[in-house]
Amino acid sequence: MKRLQKLAVFLLALLLVTVPALAAAPTKADKKEAERQELRTKTYQALKLLYEKKPKSKRAIEHAYGYAVFVDTSYTAGFIGGGHGRGRAVNNSNGTEVFMKMAQGKLGLGLGVRQTNTIFVFDTIDAFTSFITKGWTFGGQAAAAVHGDSLEGSFQVAPGMWMYQMTTKGLAAELTATGTRFYVDNDLNKTQIPAVKE
Repeated sequence: MKRLQKLAVFLLALLLVTVPALAAAPTKADKKEAERQELRTKTYQALKLLYEKKPKSKRAIEHAYGYAVFVDTSYTAGFIGGGHGRGRAVNNSNGTEVFMKMAQGKLGLGLGVRQTNTIFVFDTIDAFTSFITKGWTFGGQAAAAVHGDSLEGSFQVAPGMWMYQMTTKGLAAELTATGTRFYVDNDLNKTQIPAVKE
């Protein structure tokens, strides 16, 4: 009988310890929200750095239809390289945010790791909507940098779409996003955004 009582006490003590621990364990939803918040912080920091280097960019971004900020790490080892990152696109008219990913593959001799912030500015609803529904791949089609206005230091990469690129040391003198694909991260978005196939 005493053994049964001891076993019952042990099981009760175990239950009292285990239940609160299980209740306190982060859920999958908690983990996703933590990832979203971490990404928001990183993209705010990227914007802050851009505003410090190019103060006029703040006005351009605030008055645009929308913008997207990506933080990525790229690497080169021998003749091959690549990169990956995450970001978010924000519709300025209603504050809606869409979480996105980026992936890069490249060829060329080199060795090293580089962190880059890529910021897109969208002048039109069509440019913004196309970016988040169809995705976009940068193939090197960039116009010369604009000087003398709020988009100074940026490159036009598509109609209604401008891009700033910065390393942690400052604005890039030339774009290095060739071969980079940007697409929706359906894992982090609360609702799935359907991809539109052309």
